[in-house]
Amino acid sequence: MERGGPFAEVPALPPLVADGKLGCVRAIGLVALVILLIVGACTAAPPQPAPVADHTVGPSFVHGTDQGDTDRLAATIVTDVQRYWAAQYPAVFGVPWRDLDGGFFSVDTNGTSAPPPCAADVKDIEGNAYYCATVDAIAWDRAALVPVLREHYGDASVAVVLAHEIGHAVQRRAGLHADGAPMRLEAMADCYSGSFIRWVVDGHAEHLRINPEQLDRAMRALIVFRDPVSTNNTDTHGTAFDRISAFQSGFLDGPRRCADVTGTSLAEPAPDDPNKPLDDVLRTDRISGYFGALVTQRGGRWTPPAVRSAPGCPETTGPAQFCAQPPTIVVDRAALAGPHRSIGDQAVTTLLTSRFALAALTELGRPTTGAEAGKQIACLTGAYTAAQPALSAGDLDEAVTITLESDEVSRDAHGANPLTGFDRIAAFRTGALGDAAACG
Repeated sequence: MERGGPFAEVPALPPLVADGKLGCVRAIGLVALVILLIVGACTAAPPQPAPVADHTVGPSFVHGTDQGDTDRLAATIVTDVQRYWAAQYPAVFGVPWRDLDGGFFSVDTNGTSAPPPCAADVKDIEGNAYYCATVDAIAWDRAALVPVLREHYGDASVAVVLAHEIGHAVQRRAGLHADGAPMRLEAMADCYSGSFIRWVVDGHAEHLRINPEQLDRAMRALIVFRDPVSTNNTDTHGTAFDRISAFQSGFLDGPRRCADVTGTSLAEPAPDDPNKPLDDVLRTDRISGYFGALVTQRGGRWTPPAVRSAPGCPETTGPAQFCAQPPTIVVDRAALAGPHRSIGDQAVTTLLTSRFALAALTELGRPTTGAEAGKQIACLTGAYTAAQPALSAGDLDEAVTITLESDEVSRDAHGANPLTGFDRIAAFRTGALGDAAACG
């Protein structure tokens, strides 16, 4: 019995392990409940955006379907994914694509559905989707996975999930076993998912349409469904940064790039430290020293910005602001307490770092307003983050989370943010995987 996937994984839940796995292959129960707890603890479900399907495909070909709206969406997605691979697989691998031999299985884990392939019990798939290599089939939970994804991350997140699972089918057909390295297998599947989503965003899919807002929401699912590399999991999906980085590789570079992803994590495989007190986080000597060295190396003169409490300067807004005259970082402690509590100390450090990055651009006479400035700020923030010694998986994920979710990370000198979450993460990733020189 070989099972590839699942997409949905949350740390610290006991795995239901299947023997004879293809790689990164376990089903985690109660995922939907965990998502609800994570999201519900912070905010109500966001307003629903427009659906991603212009028109849907009937799910009659799906085993176990109830013919409902959930399965119609899933059927539409897998139809477009297979059409994508019918066009792309020959170009990438030189042979025709073959649709899944075993087909697709919809499971109601709240009802009396029969177990799908690679599952001994229907509860094995609770809150999940996975690829079963033994029969070349994909199964999803229509009760506790797809509806929760749709509610909290939008219909596009379902496309990300199912395209990831079909990515495992691509691996099997192409013989890409990644030397049995689970994180690399999962990174490849995320990459293939990203390449498909780009095809949809560009308007090539027959049924699906995804706009930038929907894409940003879908990427948040990659943050929730991840493992910290500090765990002892033998089949890990990687950190939020690992997952988003692989997804963006496919989105930006196409499916040919995916066989080359390494699955190597940027973070150290060490336990996360407890959350630092906010007062400690606001001590910014290390951040200032990093950007001071950068400015000096590039021929500028660094005046370390003083850090003080609100009120800030009139031309900008946010919990952390850079005021140019005199160089000052103004912090709103009450506003910073929110991300410090809900995300973690590194989220606050990331916000502060972005303001020091803006200060560095100012000292170097670089543009400080507009989209390019926003990208430079996010990129330098990523470069500083990755340069920290013994960077833990948890800290890296906190930085990624605030960068995706908050436009404050890329706000320019006028407090404007012209970037999407995807663009911010792409710029952050450039700096993190390269260094400050990669930011231009």
